[in-house]
Amino acid sequence: MSAEQIIEELKALPPHQRAQVFKETFPGLCPQAGKTVERLLRRLENPDVPEDVWRGIEDAEDGRLVDMETALNEAPPSRS
Repeated sequence: MSAEQIIEELKALPPHQRAQVFKETFPGLCPQAGKTVERLLRRLENPDVPEDVWRGIEDAEDGRLVDMETALNEAPPSRS
């Protein structure tokens, strides 16, 4: 089977099955990409979730959060 045939087969799959194929194969092809691959696969598995929601989830996972009291009562840090 050629690469072109495989690509066409992948395009024909429903999004959930396509994500399953990538989940099984992609991490082995690019193990150093860990978190990036995981985040890409989540998007493929959940195409109905808006991009801004994913950015918020990833900000929380990476510790980029501000307590609500701090956000409401303190001035943001100045940018250098």
